[in-house]
Amino acid sequence: MTIHTGHWPTPSGDLVAVAREWPDADAARAAVASRSAEGLVSATAYEGIDHDGAFTYEQWTSEDAIQDLDGAPVFRLYRGQRGEGTPGCLVIVSVEFEGPDERRQRDWIDLVFTALASEPARPEGGISGYFHVSTDGTRVLNYAEWTSAEAHLAALAAPGADGIGTTDAWKRVQNFPGMSGGSVKRYRPILSAVAA
Repeated sequence: MTIHTGHWPTPSGDLVAVAREWPDADAARAAVASRSAEGLVSATAYEGIDHDGAFTYEQWTSEDAIQDLDGAPVFRLYRGQRGEGTPGCLVIVSVEFEGPDERRQRDWIDLVFTALASEPARPEGGISGYFHVSTDGTRVLNYAEWTSAEAHLAALAAPGADGIGTTDAWKRVQNFPGMSGGSVKRYRPILSAVAA
């Protein structure tokens, strides 16, 4: 593995991903630096921008290849889109559902894309959104790149915004049946390891 800073991995539908939260940037750095198993394609550590936590996003060739899973959820990319711009902030949107239901995960993501298409104008600064479904059927993770944390906060604070948007479709996203919790957190990359 080659370790460096400033890497933004591109999620791939051919790989599985592991998303892990850490108490601080040092713990996330140590986790990435220790990853060297066969089957690991990339691992990136992120530090919280407006909170103390940290996050790692690992891409593996298969679920069987994952080392030291320790109960972390495993995800597969379901749907995504990328626009133009240089990322300055990673926004992780995590959604939990009441029990496993693969169809419900995908229906919620499809509704998000319907809501995005219903907006008269896209928020300034949004670059990408890669929506992952957990293999246990209980979670969705959106790996979203923004130009800056300020751009993301401005989109959330826009007049009439319900989440990122203003249309009725966004209200359906926010009140989707079976959602039991979730979070929105902002990060910046601090260290990456990619397969040589």
